[in-house]
Amino acid sequence: MSAYEKTIPQWKVDSVETLTATINDSKMIGLVNVEGVGAKQLQGIRDSLRGSAVIKMSRNTLMIRALEKSTKKGIKDLTAYVTGPVAFVFSEQDPFVLSKFLAANKAAAPAKGGQTSPKDIIVPAMNTGVAPGPFISELAGLKIPSRVKGGSIHITDDTVAVKAGGVISNAMAMMLSRLGIEPMELQLKLIAAYTDGEVLTADSFEVDLESLFSQVLLGHQYAVNLSVNTGFPTEETMPLIIAKVNMEAKSLALKIGFFVPEMLNEFLAKANSEAAALAMAAFEKDPEAIPSEILGQVRTAVATSEVATTEAAQPDEPEEEEEAEEETAGIGSLFG
Repeated sequence: MSAYEKTIPQWKVDSVETLTATINDSKMIGLVNVEGVGAKQLQGIRDSLRGSAVIKMSRNTLMIRALEKSTKKGIKDLTAYVTGPVAFVFSEQDPFVLSKFLAANKAAAPAKGGQTSPKDIIVPAMNTGVAPGPFISELAGLKIPSRVKGGSIHITDDTVAVKAGGVISNAMAMMLSRLGIEPMELQLKLIAAYTDGEVLTADSFEVDLESLFSQVLLGHQYAVNLSVNTGFPTEETMPLIIAKVNMEAKSLALKIGFFVPEMLNEFLAKANSEAAALAMAAFEKDPEAIPSEILGQVRTAVATSEVATTEAAQPDEPEEEEEAEEETAGIGSLFG
C-alpha cells in the first residue's frame, strides 16, 4: 500500500481505484461541465445517454488522482481540465458524436429570477388547481388572464409571459415554478476528451458536422471538375473525361463537316436544321417561294432544331432514326 493510501480514508482509495479501472477500460474519457445542473436534470440527461455514455461524479482531487494512476498513454494531460464543477463521462463513442448528442439532448429546468429567456415562455390555458385567493392577483400583476371556475383558478388563454431575450423577474419565476412550467434548458457541455492517445478540447470537436460534410462534397465536386476540365486522368474521372472528349470530337466533326458513318443521324439532323433555316429565310423574302403544304413542316423543323441538335450527340433509338429520315425527306423535297 502506498503512502498516499495509508493517509486517506478507505472510501477515497476505493473511489480512485474504481475510477481508474473505468478509465483504463473506456475508449473515450471526457469531462463535462455540470455547473447549475440539478440532480433532477442530471438524472434526465443520464437517462438520455443510457446505452451510449456513462456519467460519474466525484471530487476533483480524486478524479485527478485516478487520471494519474491510469496506464493510458497521454491521459494525464486531461488533469489540466479538471477544474470547477466537472464530471467524468465514459463512452465508446467518438467525442465529436458525443458532443453533438449532448447538445441535442437538453434537460428542462425551472426559471430563476434575473435569467434571460432563450425563447418565448408561454403559459398555456389551464386549471391551476389553486383555490381562489391572492394567487389570482399575482397572475393579474403578471398580465396572465385568469378567472375562478369550479372552485379553482383557471388561466383562460395561452399567454406569452416572457418574450425571447427578456429578463425573467423573481415574481415570474415563482409563478412559473408554482405552475410546474420549466422553460429553461440545461445541457452538459463536453469541455475536454481523451481518445486514441490524444486530449481534445471543445474547440476541436464542437463543429457543425452537416456543414463540414457539405464542404467535403463541394470539394469533391470541384476536384472532379478540375480533373475533367484539365484532362488530368484519375480512376474515378476517366469515364467522365472519355465522355467529354467523345462529345467534343463529335461537335468538331459536325462543325468542320468531317463525316463518319457512326454520326449519320447527327449529320442528317444538322442538315435538316440548316435546310429548314434556309427555307424560312427564303419564305421571309418571298412568301410564295415555299408551297403552303410544306410551310408547316418547315416551321416545325425550325422550332425543334435546337432540341434535335442537343439530342444529336446521344444514341438514337430505331424509332427516332425513322422519324429523322422522314423529316429529312420532307425538307429535302424543297430542293428537288
